[in-house]
Amino acid sequence: MNQIFRENLKYILAVLLVWAITFPFVLQNKDTILADLTLRYNALFGYPNPGITRELVAKGDAILEGRKEGSSNFFLKITSFFQSEENQKSTALPLDLRLMEKSCLYYQSKNHVEETFLELTWREKAMEWGSPLFTKVTTPGEIVLGPHPKDYWNSHIEDVLEALDYYKRALRFSGPDFIVPKKIESVAWAVCRPAEILLAYKTHMMETENYVITKLAKEDKLPSNLTDVQRRSIALSTIKKGFFPEVNPNDYLESLLRQILLTGMKSFSPREMDSVFERILYFVGNSEREYLKFRFRRAELFYQLGSEDPEYYKKAIREFNEASNIKLALEDEEANLPLLLVHQFESILKQAQCYQKLSENKKSLQILDSLTSKLRNVDERSVGGIKREIVQSYRETKRTVLRKLGRFEEADESPLTE
Repeated sequence: MNQIFRENLKYILAVLLVWAITFPFVLQNKDTILADLTLRYNALFGYPNPGITRELVAKGDAILEGRKEGSSNFFLKITSFFQSEENQKSTALPLDLRLMEKSCLYYQSKNHVEETFLELTWREKAMEWGSPLFTKVTTPGEIVLGPHPKDYWNSHIEDVLEALDYYKRALRFSGPDFIVPKKIESVAWAVCRPAEILLAYKTHMMETENYVITKLAKEDKLPSNLTDVQRRSIALSTIKKGFFPEVNPNDYLESLLRQILLTGMKSFSPREMDSVFERILYFVGNSEREYLKFRFRRAELFYQLGSEDPEYYKKAIREFNEASNIKLALEDEEANLPLLLVHQFESILKQAQCYQKLSENKKSLQILDSLTSKLRNVDERSVGGIKREIVQSYRETKRTVLRKLGRFEEADESPLTE
């Protein structure tokens, strides 16, 4: 062994030297290198590849179903035995993703990490943590006690994470196939990893667009020398019109909506969120109430960013103004006019608040005064009763603007509450 080492010492030293030189570069550019390797790997096996996708999804499904991969042993660590103080009997508790998700929520509801997953009372186990699955392991008529959330979650976490890993690997080959991000969502909540859901749907969004662009290029239907924005616009138009049967416009739109509605604003960078809003607005069209709703939400995003850059307040004003145009939705036979009037009032109020932030208080007051006659749309006569938060916001904004203009007596006379 020593002789082999001595004979190859110069090669070993050469490898170590090369590694020492390249290691900082590899470490700094690891994400780019991994992405390139993934592209080469996908090109080698074909992309998208439904066969590989189905195989990897099947492996993840088999784990969740308690089956060993490639074995006649059907159960793969799906049962764990717990000793209950109440009945002093071991109970086999199978996998239930809903209960795992509930355990995550229980964990997050506690204020101190060391106090999470506390011992539950008998009633909580019987009434709040039960599952129809547990009836399979109890005698008829016996009260089914749910598990200790910590023990139950820990008993399945490794298997569920392994299934999640298979689903994430399948995502590399799935292209516009919507089954994979749905699978990832089904288990990500259970393992306390909501960020995986955002990643899955964002990846589906990007891969669907890339797939369409690639198909158009192969068919010589994509003009050359286009900017990235132009290429994306063509891809969106192609997806919406359903030119390719393997690309489902509804799946793509759901992928966009879930990025916004399921994971929340805090999971996004502002630029990423605005990009998703642009796509959603293109798809919903300008004749639906959904269009007004997402215009409003995009305006709220700009309003939040205004504290860092006042130019965003100006962008927010334009978006809130567009969102207030309820005529776009009134053509719909099912349009709810009272709700639309509430939406319009709030959109106009937000414009006044933007002008106030820009210190254009006269303009802000002019808008607030125009809303005085429309207060009935959000008072006790409006649909569902008075919208107290909106009314309160209106009064506070008007009082602030009056003070900024030096009209203190009028501000003091302006009521904050009923």
